[in-house]
Amino acid sequence: MAPSYMIDALYILLLLAALMDIWLLRIANFFPVAIVILFCGWVYSCGFDRALWQNVAMFGATLAGATFLFSRGWFGGGDAKLLAAIALWFDFTGGAAFFLYVSLGGALLALTFMLLRRLLPPSLAEKHDIRALKARGPIPYGIAISAGAALAILGGHVHPKPDSWRLLMEQIHHQSTPGASHA
Repeated sequence: MAPSYMIDALYILLLLAALMDIWLLRIANFFPVAIVILFCGWVYSCGFDRALWQNVAMFGATLAGATFLFSRGWFGGGDAKLLAAIALWFDFTGGAAFFLYVSLGGALLALTFMLLRRLLPPSLAEKHDIRALKARGPIPYGIAISAGAALAILGGHVHPKPDSWRLLMEQIHHQSTPGASHA
């Protein structure tokens, strides 16, 4: 059975990566590497699942797509690595939810920064050297990636799922199915 502390550690890594991106507009390589290593421990504790090829495919496709976005200057390198590392935690179904949450979070984040840049005096960004608040400055997309990942994990989209999680989800589904016996 997979220990819940692994998910807690993942949440902490995501939070710290988002905070680093806010303050420095950088995401250290430590975070994606730690997330991949943590996934390996998660798979070991959950047990091998033949459908893990989907996780690897999600990782590879995400890394390729994010690298392309980085090469065009539309995405930061740390964002690309963080997005790919966390995509490894999801199969195709979970990945769809993850990318939906990240996309919605990214749109909200962009609107928020556009609004903040208009409302706050430009001297504030200059005085405190807050690059994300400068006109046409970069947006710390690591916030949206981390928030989207957290929402997808909370929604039970990680793969593989530990046996206890599978049993809980089956029980919830059984109780919510019309005509199911509630013995």
